Parts: sequence; C-alpha cells; structure tokens
Amino acid sequence: MSDIGKDGNTTFVLPRGHPWIAFARTRRNWHREEFLAPPPWAHTFTDACFVVLSSELLAMPLSHVDTSVLWPGEWRSVRFHSITTLGGVLFNAWD
Repeated sequence: MSDIGKDGNTTFVLPRGHPWIAFARTRRNWHREEFLAPPPWAHTFTDACFVVLSSELLAMPLSHVDTSVLWPGEWRSVRFHSITTLGGVLFNAWD
C-alpha cells in the first residue's frame, strides 16, 4: 500500500518502506499506468533523499524488468490484479 499526499492538482505516492516517489493525477489504492511526469518542484523530494521515479520508468512493461526478486505470492497478486508494468508492482494495494 502507498502513502499518498496531495498538492493542488498533483498526487504524490510513496511505497511504504522505500524512498521512492511518483506522481499521479488522482488518489487510488493502487496505480498502474496513470503516472505523471515529475513536476518542476519534485527536486524538493530529491533534496530530502527520495528517488523521484519518471512516468516512463513506471510504464515499463514487466517483460523489460528483472522480476527475479518477486516471490510466488507476489506473482499471484500480479496476475490476479492484471499488473503489467513496473509502476503497477511498486504502487500496489496488496502489500
């Protein structure tokens, strides 16, 4: 599950336990492919030791990502929720 913050028109999401941040237009319990490019002020998160993830990276198909770290239970969740992108795995609702 992700912690979600809101700034005017942009929602930022952080997967629990990881220093990553992504941006989306709407608040959801999980995200798949609707990630936005980081806004100009995203550097404030980088300055605070977060890794700001690009929408291109998050839209990367799982077939292009090393998924060897996923456990069988995680793969069941990926298939059950029809997740096909890196962003869908990182920002999911099953954790």
